[in-house]
Amino acid sequence: MTVRISIAVVLFVALLGGCSSVSSPSNEALANKYSGGSSGAMAAGSPMVSNGQLPAPNYNAAPTAAQYRLGPLDTLNIVVFQVPDLSGAFQVGSDGSLALPLIGSVRAAGRTVQDVQKEITAKLAASYLQQPQVTVQVTGFNSQKVTVDGSVAKPGSFPVASGSATLLEYIALAGGMPRQADPNNVVIFRQIDGKRMAARFNVAQIRKGQAADPVVYGGDTIVVPVSGVRSAWTDFLSAIPAASFAAAL
Repeated sequence: MTVRISIAVVLFVALLGGCSSVSSPSNEALANKYSGGSSGAMAAGSPMVSNGQLPAPNYNAAPTAAQYRLGPLDTLNIVVFQVPDLSGAFQVGSDGSLALPLIGSVRAAGRTVQDVQKEITAKLAASYLQQPQVTVQVTGFNSQKVTVDGSVAKPGSFPVASGSATLLEYIALAGGMPRQADPNNVVIFRQIDGKRMAARFNVAQIRKGQAADPVVYGGDTIVVPVSGVRSAWTDFLSAIPAASFAAAL
């Protein structure tokens, strides 16, 4: 009986080890994936930006903003010059359309800001205003996804919820962190004005209320490493400062 129990315990431990390797990529793999295999070079030459937090993305300043295709839950600021009643903040509905004063529904999903701006201008000019001047800007790229990778139960890409969501909320969406995860060195990657930036966060401190829970934006990637494993990821982390700083990669 004792022998059978011992064998069962060994098999159970082996299965747990196998599950861990599947759900949690090695730190070496994470370093290669997110540093491009050049963590040492990055550590030597990466400029640091000290501004108290990882900056929010500036979507309208990004080179690709004009080509961005709108999607459900994206938010827009629409200004009709000298007509405040027709101006304001609007959100693309789950059906992909905008509900606007006077002109009603305008299809937005799959179209650029310029396309939507032209249609609004044309509809207002057709029946309501003479030579309307319309400006449309994206204020929230909520149709983008947030990726959670590394040592979490269910790594993957998740839609950006309506309103702001935080690091802890996205880790929860990914099923939480298993015991082998390193909560002290979680990294958020973000594109800011065409540059890839990153900052390191201590989730253990955030959970205790000792540090702020940062807002996560569409397009961000969250990476949770494995605890207690010294590897290329350690060198990679040395180039990424703690939450009060951000590194340009």
